[in-house]
Amino acid sequence: MSLIERRLLSYILVLLVLLLVTSQSAQPTKRDYNNKYYYAIEVLDDSFVTPQEIASLLDIEWEGQIGELINHHLFSSFKQVNEFPSRRSVEYDRVLDKFNTLKQKRSYALNGLSKRDQSAIDSIIAIDKQVLRKRHKRWPIPPPVSKPNEDEKTEFSLLGIEDPGFNQQWHLHNPIEHNDLNLTDVWKEGITGKDVVVALVDDGLDMNSEDLAPNYFAEGSWDFNDNNPVPSPKLSEDTHGTRCAGEIAAVRNDVCGVGVAFDAKVSGIRILSKEISDVDEAAALNYEFHKNHIYSCSWGPSDDGRSAEAPEGLILKALINGINNGRKGKGSIFVFASGNGAGSEDNCNYDGYTNSIYTITVGSVDRMGLHPFYSEQCSAMLVTTYSSGSGSFIFTTDVGKRECTGRHGGTSAAAPIAAGVFSLVLSIRPDLTWRDMQYLSLTSAIPFNKEDADWSITAAGRPYSYKFGYGKLDAYAIIQKAKTFKNLNPQANLTMPTITVNKKIPHDDVGISSSIKITQEILDTVTLGRLEHVTVTVNIEHQKRGNILVDLTSPNKIVSNLGQARKYDAHQNGLSNWTFMSVKHWDENPIGEWTLQVRDTKEPEFWGVFIDWRITFHGEQIKAEDVEIAPPTPFQTKPSYANDQQSTTSNDMSSTASTEQTSSTQVSETTTSSTITSDSSVPIYPTWVDGTTSKTDAVLETGSASSPSSPLASTPSTIYAVFGTLAAVVIVVAIGAVVYFKKDIFPARSVHNKFFSRDTYEFSVLAPPNLSNNDDASVPLRSGDKYFMTSRELFEAFGDSDLEDDGDEFGEKEIGDEHENIYTEQYHDNIEESSSGSHDRNNIDENADVEDRDRQDEN
Repeated sequence: MSLIERRLLSYILVLLVLLLVTSQSAQPTKRDYNNKYYYAIEVLDDSFVTPQEIASLLDIEWEGQIGELINHHLFSSFKQVNEFPSRRSVEYDRVLDKFNTLKQKRSYALNGLSKRDQSAIDSIIAIDKQVLRKRHKRWPIPPPVSKPNEDEKTEFSLLGIEDPGFNQQWHLHNPIEHNDLNLTDVWKEGITGKDVVVALVDDGLDMNSEDLAPNYFAEGSWDFNDNNPVPSPKLSEDTHGTRCAGEIAAVRNDVCGVGVAFDAKVSGIRILSKEISDVDEAAALNYEFHKNHIYSCSWGPSDDGRSAEAPEGLILKALINGINNGRKGKGSIFVFASGNGAGSEDNCNYDGYTNSIYTITVGSVDRMGLHPFYSEQCSAMLVTTYSSGSGSFIFTTDVGKRECTGRHGGTSAAAPIAAGVFSLVLSIRPDLTWRDMQYLSLTSAIPFNKEDADWSITAAGRPYSYKFGYGKLDAYAIIQKAKTFKNLNPQANLTMPTITVNKKIPHDDVGISSSIKITQEILDTVTLGRLEHVTVTVNIEHQKRGNILVDLTSPNKIVSNLGQARKYDAHQNGLSNWTFMSVKHWDENPIGEWTLQVRDTKEPEFWGVFIDWRITFHGEQIKAEDVEIAPPTPFQTKPSYANDQQSTTSNDMSSTASTEQTSSTQVSETTTSSTITSDSSVPIYPTWVDGTTSKTDAVLETGSASSPSSPLASTPSTIYAVFGTLAAVVIVVAIGAVVYFKKDIFPARSVHNKFFSRDTYEFSVLAPPNLSNNDDASVPLRSGDKYFMTSRELFEAFGDSDLEDDGDEFGEKEIGDEHENIYTEQYHDNIEESSSGSHDRNNIDENADVEDRDRQDEN
């Protein structure tokens, strides 16, 4: 056999192995947790070590790649009888013990290990033994006000809707209170959600229901609880996913009602009915993420007012992978319900799913335009939409061939409605990114209920409420805006160095304040233009976590209440590397001094210490040649609310603030004052006139429609996963031709199969065996000075109150973008003295049309 033939044969063998790898990881494999232990192993990038070599080294079995996470693999080993030797005081694990032994042996020069074994050991970054956790559903108590539903008289014959329950779907068409999604004109334009798929990550989906069968998308569905491709409801309480699916895509027929996007497709991803591992949850959030466009998630940590839990490890990586690589690089749209814990003083900033920059957090508003008693609030709230309250519920599809329910509600009924609206948007603009959808949501939202004292005006001139976000979704407004919307530039991130405080928190209204100054030069370093999300990560020791108050004040004196008091949270270890998030500073000029204030105004017998904090700014990247930005014009605004065009609210920007500026090297007392006046123009917001949004007011964007190119943004996967079998064979043939004509290109060397990549990570065994949380599921595990959040008890943010349901109850760290930019050199100079003559950013014009033209010019 000639050299060329041998090389060509080697390439074919590599291809076959790649095909085997991808075929094994294409679908989740059946798990046997009764007889096996499972281990998630992360390996280095660009490693030439195969999974089989790792399996052989540790005497374990390779199960396949973990979902869509590159370089993350699942292995298993059979349980053995004597796995708990008496010499050990903690649980003994054969696999972890063997790896630790080999790792220690590897550190010696004369270790007796082969080069392949050494390479296999060095390629492993982390091993995480999987632990099953039950996701508990939380059924909130019925609303305190109870009255029968009104019989709406609607005219819908022109829409071709004959569904008998449509007149009960007040959230779709409400001629009485005029509080609805404003969908009629959208449907008349033929915008009904075609070619969009929404995945219900839930407790199953009844694909046999006549309301859902025509729109069921089997290719995007999987049952991760029972490990099969049919995620049908199997338990008596498995009704929630079907009801949410009906809100989105129930078809027009003679069964129940219709969905918001009745021509969209729905897939079912079942995870909530049984215990589930982090491996399976991560795989679920990325399942078929090129075919599933939107993930509707009406669940989260327990809404008991005492939990602080966030996705981390594999689950966090799955969220990041989804927004980076889902929808062929446009990013998966993750929609999360804010939670039902308001009755327990819970706050959605203590939920790492809802306060993530990668998700859209949706709260509830009832048919009267009021805040329901159950709906959680926080500074991460983006928008709200309709759900139960004031005696009314959501009418939708139920489990069964022709079953309906009129008792659906809670924030988990609001999230699917929002997902349905986003389906309409993607059906006409599939090129929109995950950040585009967030921007469209907040800029088209309708402010309402001006009497609520929670409303305030942001630096960008928009009304904002911790209860309602930027307002309620209006389908017509967001569709009209999307038609001419110009895609945002890529994301830019700026993470400032950690500021060390180390001061005891006094029991007063002042507390401890620490400040940091941002200059134009710092922003230019990462080409950060328009500001979007702001995240703050804190370390605060406290004997009663529920007493901690955390506020962030911007240079424009806009205050974000990040952490609010929670009377039921008696956790004794405070907050360890906990990340808060705020959307209240969107489009604000970040230049100037940002101040974090930590207070404790209750129960002096419990004390705490403010250890340190760091702030991260996430926003739109600007071109390097456009980094010099004009100074901003302050805002003096007159917001316009729904049903009230005469209301006036002013934002007085004249203020004097006293701050305490601290860092790891310096603590100083500073006083800054600024007086800003302006006669800037009044921003225009969409308003309802007699219950409907006029087409003129709803159009918030001007200019011509953009049609950006959409090149295939494939994930770093194998040839087969990206191009398919036929194309892969063609590639191999082409390589063989190159070998034949350019023999000297390929030096003589052995060929290695490449499955893993390399990076400069250090090995760490996740969840070491010496962790302890004293059996408190809501308390983070502790090992020395480190905390490990492992409790993933999830709940359904769910408001069903069927009369037959008698089980009613009250119902850490968020890591910034993995590409955070650290600007360190100028930081200490900035906290020592103010930088004069810094260039300010562009004025964020209050008029929405001018605002978008400015951004287009800036690009």
